[in-house]
Amino acid sequence: MANTQTNETRRPLLVNGEALKLAVQAPNAGGGDKYEPQTVDQARTNLTPQIQAVTAEAESLPPELRASDHLYVEAKLLPNYLAASYFPTELLAHVGATPVGSRSDIGQYVTKTKSVTSQTRRLIFAVSDSGLHELQRLIADGGRTRSEHQALAQVKELEEISLPRQSDVLRAGELSAETQLPHERRVWEAVLHPQSSRLGEPLPLDQDTLDRWFNLIAAEGGEVHRDFVRRVGGLTFTPVSLDDSRVESLARFNPLRVLRPMPAIRPRPRFGMRSVQRLSAPPSSRPVLSDVSVAVFDGGVDVGRNTASLFTIPTHDLTPEAPSQDELDHGTGVTGAVLYGLVAPGDQAPTPPLPVESYRVLPAPNIPGDLEGYWVLDRIKEEVETKGHRIVNLSLGPTLAVEDDMEPNRWTSELDQLAWENDVLFVVAAGNDGDKDQAAGLHRVQVPADMANGIAVGACDAPAPETPWARASYSSMGPGRHGARVQPLGVQFGGTDSRMFNVLRADGSFLEAAGTSFAAPITTHALADLVTRLPRVNSSVLRAFTTHFAERPRSHVKLRDEVGYGRQPLNFEELLNCAPGEAHVLYVDDITRGDLLGYQIAMPAALTANVKLQMTLAYASPVDPTQPTEYTSASLELALRPHHRAHTFRPPQGVAEKSRALDIGGVEARQLLSDGWSPSQEPVTKSLGAAKSGSAEAQLRDSGKWETVRHYRVTLKPDEVELPRLELSYVARRSGALDNSPTTIPFALLVSVVDESGSTDIYDAVRTRFSVLQPAQRARTRLQTRGASPSHWY
Repeated sequence: MANTQTNETRRPLLVNGEALKLAVQAPNAGGGDKYEPQTVDQARTNLTPQIQAVTAEAESLPPELRASDHLYVEAKLLPNYLAASYFPTELLAHVGATPVGSRSDIGQYVTKTKSVTSQTRRLIFAVSDSGLHELQRLIADGGRTRSEHQALAQVKELEEISLPRQSDVLRAGELSAETQLPHERRVWEAVLHPQSSRLGEPLPLDQDTLDRWFNLIAAEGGEVHRDFVRRVGGLTFTPVSLDDSRVESLARFNPLRVLRPMPAIRPRPRFGMRSVQRLSAPPSSRPVLSDVSVAVFDGGVDVGRNTASLFTIPTHDLTPEAPSQDELDHGTGVTGAVLYGLVAPGDQAPTPPLPVESYRVLPAPNIPGDLEGYWVLDRIKEEVETKGHRIVNLSLGPTLAVEDDMEPNRWTSELDQLAWENDVLFVVAAGNDGDKDQAAGLHRVQVPADMANGIAVGACDAPAPETPWARASYSSMGPGRHGARVQPLGVQFGGTDSRMFNVLRADGSFLEAAGTSFAAPITTHALADLVTRLPRVNSSVLRAFTTHFAERPRSHVKLRDEVGYGRQPLNFEELLNCAPGEAHVLYVDDITRGDLLGYQIAMPAALTANVKLQMTLAYASPVDPTQPTEYTSASLELALRPHHRAHTFRPPQGVAEKSRALDIGGVEARQLLSDGWSPSQEPVTKSLGAAKSGSAEAQLRDSGKWETVRHYRVTLKPDEVELPRLELSYVARRSGALDNSPTTIPFALLVSVVDESGSTDIYDAVRTRFSVLQPAQRARTRLQTRGASPSHWY
């Protein structure tokens, strides 16, 4: 979609699309009878011996291995009941149980004709001893009252009931075989369940239970690193030093969710020497726009070499450790890429688009084991909250690959919450383990590149617009965690063995290296420049642009786990200009839970050729670290209605004919109405490629139901388009159940209408028809950035 235009023929991207809002009516609830894979009596027969075993095991559990006044029990759902609307609220309420989390699992999705293995989850709930006995009685004896029968009806959703399984709690297998030494003492990360929840919000563990945990660690000869105990989303993260041979004893502690080796900070790329030919200083070191800032957390900037005035930026030493030359080289190269983008020896540096501040966090202080990751994360959180940076580049993180049954991770959870609360965009390097063992899952993106509210960047072997291009072999791959499955979101040039990345030094000379560490800051630079070119910007807008204008490879569906949505642009300047046969329109708005919003699609009144419609939706979502399978709490759904008069007509009962889509004002439609046929309340929708309505919940999730970034492409024929509109709806969940509390979600929707035949001047026709749309103009200043509404950066 890029094109070269003179000033006289520029056709800037159009903004203010939210002004095309329409009044729409919520459709009537649909859906038929649901197939039930088991009856209540069958479930009772299956679950009775299980709940008896759980009760007996709970009674034998010594006080030092349990919470002060409750137990943690898990219930495996049949995959047929994953949707939040099937959450067993009445059953849990009847026994006084409180949901505190979930785990990923596998089960059998059963229909009338088949049974297939599918993703499911295990509900984790806190329940008193008396509540556990009541659950046993209810399952064994059945209901006596109407409310008990309503609670009992939900046991058919359950396949298993058990106390936490040691195989789920103890993740010692995450150690490589060569590092599993029985008497080795190492730092472990222990994550404890919330105590309970209030109004759907998890409450951290009580002090009495936490003391029992600390005492148990001491009894096993271990040590709690109390200065690094952290609470995130109701979970309590407690780093402990312990001999490997003692971890199985700790795994018996009932409130313990997971115990795993503490991951180390990722290793840095190796550097080689390159030409000493230098980068010239920029025309001006004063940023184009000064009221939105970028932060880089890394190894610092080697100001001792600063003889070229390339790094006249604030630098902060947050670590008391002396600088390491390797860390300085890495940090300087990353910061240089954020400031200037992809540059080469002999170039002149461009003017930086935004102010950049460098924070030296490596080497971390001399603390036990691998606790440096906790220390670094604390510094990132403190500085971002204090300084109000809107874009943060992270070319560092733990050495921990995402798994399908990923347990809560402090890095991802903290940063996603920070991104949601403060509208901060984290641009994260995906990791450099893409060539590792795929069977073991070591090739997948590394935390926090699994963020749902950030941008994970992998590496490719050539910069845009060069072709051909492909994923760099080392670039870590997807899929990501639930709610952010398309990871990395895209790829950027990061260098390869045959074509290294030019790593800028402070004196203007270059080293050479390769890694996603350098791909991420190139995208950060492009987004910083984009901020200066749009009148209205927030993190959702930036994520939408990154995805919408990514260059898709051939066979994109097959390659999505390798390159996400494609190769990201080095710069958005030309992409913001439309060719005559296309129009890009940006919609920026908020939606409240339960709302249904409609927007007219900016399109000419009449078409003479097929048009391609490209739509990207990006939004920020609250996250729930206790629910890895329900991690994102918000789902925004798009529906495309291309023709305002095209309705579905359903035959009257007893007529064996198929439904038809017809013009409601046409002769055939009027005849069907007279024959008793019923038209749909709203115009027909055009499939956007997601799973069909009525599909298994697992399929709906894989198709993007809870993803915070979506991209769709459809082709429309001239005769199926008239006053087309998009509808946006919002459902929410809390603790895995549907949430009815009012929450407002900011979103960005980027829509492109393209006539590839060249027969229609789309842009001018849209400008003439929709005068409310305005060409994007480069901002000279933007008011109220720090302390402003978190929805917008202006």
